Amino acid sequence: MDHQTQHLLDELQALKAENNYLKEQLLSTSNNSAFSNQSPEGIDHFKTLADNFPVVIWTTRADGSVDYFNMRFYEYTGLSAEQALDWGWTAAVHPDDLNAATEAWNRSVRRGTEYEIEYRLKRKVDESWRWYLAKGIPVKDSEGKIVKWFGANTDIHEQKEAENKKDEFLSVASHELKTPLTSLKAFLQLGEKKVSPDESAYVFIEKARQQSDRLQMLIANLLDISKINAGKLIYDKAEFEFDVALKEAVENFQLTAPDHHIILEQGANVLYNGDRLRIEQIITNFLSNAVKYSPGKNKVIIRSQIHQENIVVSVQDFGIGIEPENLHNLFNRYYRVDNRSTQFQGLGLGLFIASDIIKRHNGSFWIESVPGEGSTFYFLLPINGKQELIDIDTDNQTYYIGNFIEINYNPEKKQIESNWLGYQNYDSVKKGCLIMLDLLAKNNCTKVLNDNSYVIGNWSEAVDWGSDYWFPAMQAAGLKHFAWIYSPSTFSRMSAQKSIDVILGQITARFFTEKDEAAAWLDAQ
Repeated sequence: MDHQTQHLLDELQALKAENNYLKEQLLSTSNNSAFSNQSPEGIDHFKTLADNFPVVIWTTRADGSVDYFNMRFYEYTGLSAEQALDWGWTAAVHPDDLNAATEAWNRSVRRGTEYEIEYRLKRKVDESWRWYLAKGIPVKDSEGKIVKWFGANTDIHEQKEAENKKDEFLSVASHELKTPLTSLKAFLQLGEKKVSPDESAYVFIEKARQQSDRLQMLIANLLDISKINAGKLIYDKAEFEFDVALKEAVENFQLTAPDHHIILEQGANVLYNGDRLRIEQIITNFLSNAVKYSPGKNKVIIRSQIHQENIVVSVQDFGIGIEPENLHNLFNRYYRVDNRSTQFQGLGLGLFIASDIIKRHNGSFWIESVPGEGSTFYFLLPINGKQELIDIDTDNQTYYIGNFIEINYNPEKKQIESNWLGYQNYDSVKKGCLIMLDLLAKNNCTKVLNDNSYVIGNWSEAVDWGSDYWFPAMQAAGLKHFAWIYSPSTFSRMSAQKSIDVILGQITARFFTEKDEAAAWLDAQ
C-alpha cells in the first residue's frame, strides 16, 4: 500500500471517529426531556445541531417512516421535504442497493434492533452515486416501547474506493509474484539436488524452500480473495474418494510441519462429488491454523465421519484457544483473533477462503474452543449435495417424527415439546419450525418446550427467517411462553440467542442449560 493510500485511510478513520462522536452528542441531546416532550425549544435545539453536522441525520416514527432529515440530506440529494419524507427517500438510493437497504430497515423495525448497512445515494450536483454507511438506533419509553428512531448516514465513498483499489492491487500483485516465485522454487530444488544433506548449506536451502512454500501459500490466498470478491473463483467438481483425499492432504501438510504430529484418527470412506483441490485446501487451512496457534504443543488430531448422510471433518489442536466473543468474527476477511495473534504469521485469509469454499458446497462450519486448552474446527459437507430431511412418521395432529426433529403435543400440560436432532441448516430449521407452528395452532397451545440438547453445529443462516417470520407467526397462533434448552455447541447457542434478540411482544422466552429447569419454569407459567 502506497503512502498516499495509507494517508487517505488514516484521514477516513479520523473522520469516522469524529462523526461517531458528533452522533453520540446528537443522540444524547435528542434524548433530553425537552425533546422527549416535543417542546419547541428542544426541537429547535435538535434541528440546529443536526443541520450543522457534516453527516446526514434523520429520524423516523415508531413504524419506520421518516419524519425528519437535516439540511445536509436535502442539499446532497436535491429532494424536497415533500419528496423525501415517509418513504420518498428511497428515490435517492441506487436501484441495485434498494432492496437490501429497505429489507434491512424493515427487519430492524420489526425486531427493534440497531440498523446498519452500506448503500449508494445519488448526488444531485453531478448525478454521481456515492457510498454511505447508514446507522439507526431505536429510542424507547419507560415501558420499553419504541417511540422513535434516530439515525445518521456517513459518506464512506473514498474508503470504498480505497478498498476496491486494494483488491485490484492484490489481484495484480499476486499474479506478478507467481512467476519469480516459481523460478525461485525451481532453483532451490536444483540446489537441494546438488548439495549433500550432510553439508551445512543444505540446511539453509531447506529453510529457504520452506519459506518459499509459505510465500506461495500467501500469494495463492491473495489471489483467491480477489477472485472471491469478483465472483470468479472457479470450482471443478468431480467424484473422488474422500478418505484418500483426506489422507493425502494430511500427509502433504505433515511434510511442511515436521515439529508437529498430525494424527488422522478416522477417515470417512465414501465417494464425494466436489472440488477435490478446494476441499484439500480447506483441510490444509484448518491444519495450518491449528499448528500456528498451538505453540509448545506438537499434536493435532483430525477426524472425519459420516453422520446423517453428511461428511463431518474436525481438526483439533491444544493451543491458545479462542474467547467466545471472538468466535463469530473468525471467518471474516483479515480478522485475527486478538492481540496475542500478532506474534503469529499470516494475513487472516485462510479461514475466510475456507468458509467460502464450504458454502459453495452447501456445507457449514463451526468451532468449539476453550481458552488456554485449544480449539476444534469443524466443517460439514452433505454427501448428496444437500442435507436429507426424512419424514419418518406423523398423524398431522399431535406428533411428527423426522430424522432431524421430533415434535409431540403433551395433552396433560397442553404444550408442544420439540427435540431437535443432530446437524441443522436453513432447510431443516424452516421445515421443523413450520411443523411446530402447525401443531401449536391445531392444539391451541400457548407453551413450547424447545430442546436443542442434541443439536450440533451452526445453523446461523436460518436466524433471520426465525426472528422475522416464525416467531411472529407463533405469537399470532397463540404462543405465550417459550422455554429454550441450549445446545452444547457454542455456534448453535449463538444462533439461538440471535434468533430471539427481537421484540417478542406477548411472548416470554427464556434459555436453560438443563431440561428439568426448563420444564419446571414452563409448568409455573
